[in-house]
Amino acid sequence: MKKTSRGPLTVLIAVLLAVAAGAGGATAASGGPGGAGGAGGARAVSDGAGTASAALTDSGGARATDRAAAADTVRAYWTPERMRRAEYQGGGLSRGAMEHVRRQVADPTGEPGSVPPAAASSSGPPAAAVEIPTRVGRIFYVDPFDGKDKACDGNPLNSGSRRLVVTSGSCVFSRAAHTWMNNWVFIPGYFRGSAPYGKFVGDWGYTFNAWIDDGNMNYDFGLATTHPNESGQRLVDRVGGDGFAWNQPKEVFVSANGYSVNGQIPSGCGGYTRSASFGGIELPCAPSDGGLSRGGRWLMNIDPDTSLGYVNGVTSIHQPSGWLQSPYVNTEFRDFFYRVADS
Repeated sequence: MKKTSRGPLTVLIAVLLAVAAGAGGATAASGGPGGAGGAGGARAVSDGAGTASAALTDSGGARATDRAAAADTVRAYWTPERMRRAEYQGGGLSRGAMEHVRRQVADPTGEPGSVPPAAASSSGPPAAAVEIPTRVGRIFYVDPFDGKDKACDGNPLNSGSRRLVVTSGSCVFSRAAHTWMNNWVFIPGYFRGSAPYGKFVGDWGYTFNAWIDDGNMNYDFGLATTHPNESGQRLVDRVGGDGFAWNQPKEVFVSANGYSVNGQIPSGCGGYTRSASFGGIELPCAPSDGGLSRGGRWLMNIDPDTSLGYVNGVTSIHQPSGWLQSPYVNTEFRDFFYRVADS
């Protein structure tokens, strides 16, 4: 195993998301609805000394042709019917986790900065209908805790690799099973079972150990690199990628976008954020279609001509009161991004 050191709060660990037999990630529970198409394994382990390690199977580090075949298996797994039936990844934090959050509030200080967005550089049919947001997308995976097909939200993020998805930590790592999600795929422009821009199968997943170990909501944030779609196009080349902003004011206008927790259609709301009691930020949002699921982007400084903007948060919790809550994106998140950006 390869050891990786971390800081006291935020070490980042990376592990291959499950794609298909031997392609990395944790094995899906057998016999459940998501057992078919499950994968051989990588398992992330954290120890009390503050280190983390990731083990990959031999086949997980196999030839590119084998990995491409594994990605094809995952694409085949996610049929329109499976995608329509996938359950919303809900659930809030336990009392113990909330107490831990209150003890460890994210530090909002630091120099503001950002990475610019990027427009798509390749095209080709099919494309989503005009009323469907191009980049907002649905993430599908098998939860190793119960073997069920589940879903949450994500968004392309511009980076050197042009294959990065931003989401919540809970959409890449199962705290209930204490391992990584299986059969992970991102569908930009998803609508009622369709994949208008192709299926981008997960390659590597990343989140903070503060989320993995303690469920600290200040670090419920994840990134994932993806394989090209069926046409060989990288994610950002195909649909564009939003920028990334950190150390921004806690009171700023954002557009929060994702999918309805009660359906298969994109949803969203806009407004001014404010400081939340746990150290992050929150936004009033009570759409009539049941609210937004986890992992959706919070976008600021949107260009009206291109619709591109800057991600400065993701939906972590949708409170019954109607408030969405996100970690505050500070310098630690900037460092996280740069560590992954060219992967």
